[in-house]
Amino acid sequence: MKLTQLSIIYFVAVIFIAHFFVPSEYYWTRNTVSDLSAQGLKYQWIMQAGFIGFGLLLNVGFIQKFIAAQKVFYPDLFIMLYGLAILLSGFFSTEPFIAGVKYSAQESSLHSMFATIAGISFSIGIFYRMVIATSPAERWEHVIFFVLVIGASLLFGLSENNILPIGKGIVQRTLYLVSFIWLFISL
Repeated sequence: MKLTQLSIIYFVAVIFIAHFFVPSEYYWTRNTVSDLSAQGLKYQWIMQAGFIGFGLLLNVGFIQKFIAAQKVFYPDLFIMLYGLAILLSGFFSTEPFIAGVKYSAQESSLHSMFATIAGISFSIGIFYRMVIATSPAERWEHVIFFVLVIGASLLFGLSENNILPIGKGIVQRTLYLVSFIWLFISL
């Protein structure tokens, strides 16, 4: 198993475990994965370790790949930027989902900024692979995942802004699922 694939398994395991350590106000259908590490939570460090560990494992896996091949595969650089942004988002927690908990708006903004950079980098990485694909089948694989990732991202934005009455927790987990499947089969 590649270290990049192990990073996905690690991240999914931490997400699963973190659900056992959140207050009863957390609902997976409406709360995000980032909310598992929200400011003010007693066990926010669990999901923070998930973000940091995922980004670290993913990028070490790519570095190993580059060393073994003795060259850099440029589309992977965008996925490495995605991993770095996820890692950095782990150092900054989102605002609490429980009313009345004091928090740092700046820290929440930094978390959000790194999450946005991650999403953009990931999308560019898929698009780059789609453009340089060497066969029609490979190109279509990347096209399908690119459309799914962009579509899920748009749905998340609509959900987050209460335009679409669907839980953003469901939409975000769908986005993660699609992304992880692409990572697992493409790397």
